[in-house]
Amino acid sequence: MAEPTSVPKPDLNGSINHVSITVSDLPVAMKFFGPMLKFLGYTVGEIFEDTRTGGRLTFNINESNGTAFNIWQAKLKHLFEVYEPGLHHVAFNVQRHEQVDDAFALVSSLGAEILDGPGEFPFGPGGYYAFYFLGPDRLKFEIVHMPLAERNYRQMIDALERGSR
Repeated sequence: MAEPTSVPKPDLNGSINHVSITVSDLPVAMKFFGPMLKFLGYTVGEIFEDTRTGGRLTFNINESNGTAFNIWQAKLKHLFEVYEPGLHHVAFNVQRHEQVDDAFALVSSLGAEILDGPGEFPFGPGGYYAFYFLGPDRLKFEIVHMPLAERNYRQMIDALERGSR
C-alpha cells in the first residue's frame, strides 16, 4: 500500500491579516489600485472617513483568503523611497503563471513604472515567475507565481473536497 501524500494543513499562525499603505491622493490612487485589486480577487471598498482617526481610507478584502489591503490618505506629503527605513515592497500571489503576464499588461495600461520582469527569479524553490513595478507615489509592488505554492494550495483544496464527501 502506498504512503499517503503529505498535504499542507491550513494554518493562520504567521499569515498576513492585512497590509495598509498610505498615498498622497487617495481618489487618484484608487484609479490604479481599484482595477489591480479586483484582478487579484479583492472586493474594492468605497472611500470613507474613519471617525476614530480622522483619516480617509478604503477597506479592500479578498474573501477567498481573508487578506485585506487597505489604502489610506496620507496626512504628510513625503514621497516613498524604496530603500529608506520602512516597507520595501508588497508582493501579491497569483495562482497561475499566465496571470503574472495578465497582471503585467493591466498595471502597464494603468501607468505603472515597470522595474523588472516578467521573468524567472531565483527566489523560490521550483520556480518564481514575477515582475516588479512602481504604482502611485512610487510604492513598489510585485506580482508572483510560485509553482510550489500553487501545488500546495491545490493539494489542500483537493484534501478538503475529499473530506467533505
